[in-house]
Amino acid sequence: MDSTTPTPTRMHLLDVLRFGSAAAVVVYHFTATPSASRYWDADVTVLFEGISHLTRYGWLAVEMFFVMSGFAILWSSQGRSVAQFAGSRAGRLYPAFWACIVVTAVLQAFWAGGRHLTFGETLANLTMAPALLGAELSQVVYWTLLVELKFYVLVGVAMLFGPLTRARVLGLAVGWPAVALLVRGFGYPDLAEHLVVRHAVYLSIGMVLFLLWQDLSARRESSDDGGRLGTATVATTLGVLLAWGSYQVMEAAGRATALQGVDVDPGVSVVVFLATVGAVWLATRPWAGFRSPTLGAVCVLAGGLTYPLYLVHTQFGWAVTEWLTVRGVGTWTTFAAAVLVSVLLAAVIHYAVERPLGTRLRRAVTARLDRSRAGRPAPAPATVSSHPAAHPSLATAGPPLLDPQLR
Repeated sequence: MDSTTPTPTRMHLLDVLRFGSAAAVVVYHFTATPSASRYWDADVTVLFEGISHLTRYGWLAVEMFFVMSGFAILWSSQGRSVAQFAGSRAGRLYPAFWACIVVTAVLQAFWAGGRHLTFGETLANLTMAPALLGAELSQVVYWTLLVELKFYVLVGVAMLFGPLTRARVLGLAVGWPAVALLVRGFGYPDLAEHLVVRHAVYLSIGMVLFLLWQDLSARRESSDDGGRLGTATVATTLGVLLAWGSYQVMEAAGRATALQGVDVDPGVSVVVFLATVGAVWLATRPWAGFRSPTLGAVCVLAGGLTYPLYLVHTQFGWAVTEWLTVRGVGTWTTFAAAVLVSVLLAAVIHYAVERPLGTRLRRAVTARLDRSRAGRPAPAPATVSSHPAAHPSLATAGPPLLDPQLR
C-alpha cells in the first residue's frame, strides 16, 4: 500500500443527505403521526391534507439512516483496534445523547403534555438501552439507538476474531438478517427482535455499499483489473439485499397505514426506499464534495446538527406545537417555530456538549479498554480487504453514527 495516497475528498453531499433525512423525520413526526394530532388538537391528516401525500412516507428516512449507518460503521472500523472502535462509538454517541436526556427531563418536569418518567427510568435511558431494563423511552425516536448499539456490538465482536475480510463482511451482511428471519420463523419473535429482524437488512445494505465503494475507489487508484469478479459478487449480493429490503418495506407500509390512519402505498414506499439507497450511493461518488470552503462549511454544519436534531425534536417540537396552538397561533407559524426551536437546541448541544466532550470520552474509553487488555496480544486492526488494490486512505477515514465523516 502506498501510504502517501491522499485522503478522499469529504463527501459533502452525504452531509446534506443526512440532514435532509433528519428533516424528513422531523416533518413526519410533526405532520403525519397520531401523536402530533394530540398536540395540534386536530387530526393532522386533515390539518396537513395538502402535504400529507408526501409526509406520510417520512418514516422511510429511518431506513435510510440505517443504510448510511451500515456504510459508516464499516468505514469507521477501518484501521482501528476493537478498543479504538469502541472508543469512537462511545465518544460520538453518548455526550450529545446524555445532554438530550437531561434537557428532556427538565422539559418533562414542567410540561404536562410530555412523557413523564420516573427518576429511575430517566437513569435507565442514559444507557441508551432502556427497553432492556423495562423503562419507557425518554423520546420516541430513541428506539433506533438500541438497534444501532446491537449493530456496533456485532461489528465489534466480528473484529475480535480478526480482520474484516470481504468474505466475512458478506457473510455477516447476509447471515445476520437471515438468522434473525429464521429465528422468527421457528416461533421465537422476541429473540428475533433482539436480532433486529425488521431492520438488519438495511444495515447490511449499507455494509455491502461500502464494499462496492471500496472496490471502485481502489480501481480508480490502480490499473489492476483483477477484482472484477469479486466486485460482481458484491454487486449480486447487493441486489439480493435490495430485493429483500424492498419486501420488508412493503410489509412496513402496512404497519404505517395502520399507525397513521391513511393509505401508505407499498409500491410508492418501495420506490422511495430504492431512491434513497440510490441517493446514498450517489453521495459517495468522487464528485460528492465541494471545493468552496464556505459551501463545504455549511454542509459540515448540517451534518453536525443531524444527530442532536434527531434526538431532541419530538418532545420539544411537540411542546412548542401545543403551547402555540392553545394560544391560537397559525398552523404554519407554529410548525416553523417547532422546527426552529428543535434546530437551535440541536446547535447548542452540538457546540456546547458534543464537540468539546466527544473527543475526551473517545480517548478515555479507548485508553481504558487498552489498559484492560494489557499483557494480552492485541488483534490486528480491522481492515476490509475487498480488492487487490484496497484503498489505502481507508485506514484514516472514520465515521460516527449518522456522521460518516468525522472521527
